[in-house]
Amino acid sequence: MGIMRSFPWGLTELPEAKGRTWILSVGKILENKGFTLFELLVVMVIISLMSAVVIPRLAGSLNKMNSETAAKKILASLRYARSQAVSERVTYLSVFDFYRNQVVIRKWEAGSGKLEEEAENSVSGKIYDLPEGVRLKKAMPGDIYSGLFQIAFYPGGNSSGGEIIVADGQERQYKIKIDFITGTVQLTDGEE
Repeated sequence: MGIMRSFPWGLTELPEAKGRTWILSVGKILENKGFTLFELLVVMVIISLMSAVVIPRLAGSLNKMNSETAAKKILASLRYARSQAVSERVTYLSVFDFYRNQVVIRKWEAGSGKLEEEAENSVSGKIYDLPEGVRLKKAMPGDIYSGLFQIAFYPGGNSSGGEIIVADGQERQYKIKIDFITGTVQLTDGEE
């Protein structure tokens, strides 16, 4: 009986080959000796070149995700303040501290009337610190009192309104707009 072959390898009935032997389609026995040192070095060079190109791009997209996530967390905290104001039937304040890069959400309590003191004494509120590299850039309508800007959410669902711009180190900007009639909060890219 002759050699039995199937493409690309298969069983043989040669006397010197007992059992299963791998053969190439051209009939030569495939010897698996492993990789040479040169082949391994070439692969390592290719991997390092690809890493040198890809990793900086990933870092840039991670920074973008960081600033976008911060803007979305501010958006969520403003929506929380509005819903709490409506459900508890009390006025809630969102205080933006431009010096500390933080947002404080708390109930409004009649006090001294000085926004600076009220923000510092807001033990009962929720405080959100912006991540490193992300900052509060601008507030409109522009009445910032000693680095603080506030937006009030009233029990009827409306608000004092305003716009906040959040930026990162690459000057990517996100605008958070609060409608004064409905109290709804929207997030858009850029300063527009």
